[in-house]
Amino acid sequence: MIKKVVSIIFFIVSVLSSANATATIDTNKDIYQSNEHIIVNFDNMLGDEQDWIGIYPTGSTNDWENVVKWAWTGGQISGTKSFTPLPAGTYDIRIFFQNSFDLEASKQIVVEENNDTNITTSVATTKTSYLPNEEIVVNFDNMSGANDDWIGIYPKGSSNDWDNVVAWEWTEGNISGTKTFAPLPVGEYDVRAFFQNSFNLEANSSFVVEIPVSGELNISLEKDNYEPFELLHVNFANMSGQATDWIGIFPVGADNEKESAIEWRDTNSTVTGQTSFNGVEAGDYELRAYFDTELKETVPFTIVPTEPVRVIYDDFESGTIDPRWVRVSGREMKLLNVGAIDLAVGHKERQEWVNGEHSLRTYADYHGGLNYAGYYYNFGNPDKKLKFLELDMKIGVSSHVFAFGVKANTKFGERRIEFASWLNHTLPSGKQIIRGPYGNVLPGHRGPFVSANGYLQTHPAPSDYYVGTSSIGGGSHMFIHYKINIEKELRLLEPDNELLGITLFTTSGGDYDNLALSSQ
Repeated sequence: MIKKVVSIIFFIVSVLSSANATATIDTNKDIYQSNEHIIVNFDNMLGDEQDWIGIYPTGSTNDWENVVKWAWTGGQISGTKSFTPLPAGTYDIRIFFQNSFDLEASKQIVVEENNDTNITTSVATTKTSYLPNEEIVVNFDNMSGANDDWIGIYPKGSSNDWDNVVAWEWTEGNISGTKTFAPLPVGEYDVRAFFQNSFNLEANSSFVVEIPVSGELNISLEKDNYEPFELLHVNFANMSGQATDWIGIFPVGADNEKESAIEWRDTNSTVTGQTSFNGVEAGDYELRAYFDTELKETVPFTIVPTEPVRVIYDDFESGTIDPRWVRVSGREMKLLNVGAIDLAVGHKERQEWVNGEHSLRTYADYHGGLNYAGYYYNFGNPDKKLKFLELDMKIGVSSHVFAFGVKANTKFGERRIEFASWLNHTLPSGKQIIRGPYGNVLPGHRGPFVSANGYLQTHPAPSDYYVGTSSIGGGSHMFIHYKINIEKELRLLEPDNELLGITLFTTSGGDYDNLALSSQ
């Protein structure tokens, strides 16, 4: 009884839907050439699996024997169907519900004779040979125009089965166009074209991804002589093109392990190109190229010693606050009557406060979980060789809510580079602070860095200047000296960027002395 009631309800709904639906039909063109596919768009169909579309000669009845071409709508209420080309003539596109011959809507089209009978579907890559790091660019033409036409890449000679597809894209209703695919591993491939989500091949062509037989490997530096910490630009040609190719900077006499390199860079399957390395201190070095673990070429070079340049911008001994200091937000800055001995006089790694010296106090403005304070010092437009930020900073309890850093001009635009102690801690239960070459570093807490995709970079501080520092050698009464290679820090997150000049010192609270920039 229940089944019978449900059937009656379904019948009534179907009848009502049929009565209320106003089906529409349209084509992408009114006039076609005799070699063009006919693209039919339909809407407001009943949604029955046996709704259908037929093409008839204009003026003929809806009888089946007059149908020239036809297709089910597949139960879709709205959609697109593509029909293969028709001979010259005038035709009606007609739609029907539920396998009937009761006309719901129609549209007339004209097909004109086209004497060019050589136009066929085509698909081909823009090159017959690609490198492993190159995108694959495919041009297609004379597709059916259906939204579910598609292009697939297969291993050469494989069947059209879906399991063999390496990469694919819909043509999205475009009859002609271009599709770009991600790089592929070395091998032989076919690019193939299909209509309407089928596996019936319409066109194909072949291409290869290969490492070309190349000339002699060559690596070279752009200059014969470099100054300490000047960026090293390296040109290379005829690398193997494998993902395991790499180039490194080594001290003379070092072994060939990557861990022995001062810095190394993958060539990312590039055969010929350029990469760069951070500058290093004066000494003798080797530029080495490797195919995986095999050393292929070595180029010796020397970083020539030069006299260091150091500009101290503020030692706070004038008795007044330099007008180049600007308070954006937070409390007024204050000069203190104690400070650190300048490095040029003779600076220990940790320095007692010295009466008679002076330092500057900036105040955190910490509320609601955020620090709103902001101060900066304007360096002007210093020489880009001044890559190192130097300062003395008070450590301990009072400095726990701030970050400090710089604003800089770079090859990729302006950047703010901050150093934050909160990226170094907190102290895990039962763990001890490790004393290292850069101060206090807690195991496992030097990250993550904040995104390089934009204006701001945030890095761990060179040491944790808050957690546990008050207990080390009377830490709350100590300065710590920081000397930071800003260009090296910048390139940690943006390896291809270059420093053009440090313009501002920035902070959101803390005590400072002997603010300087230096070249090495």
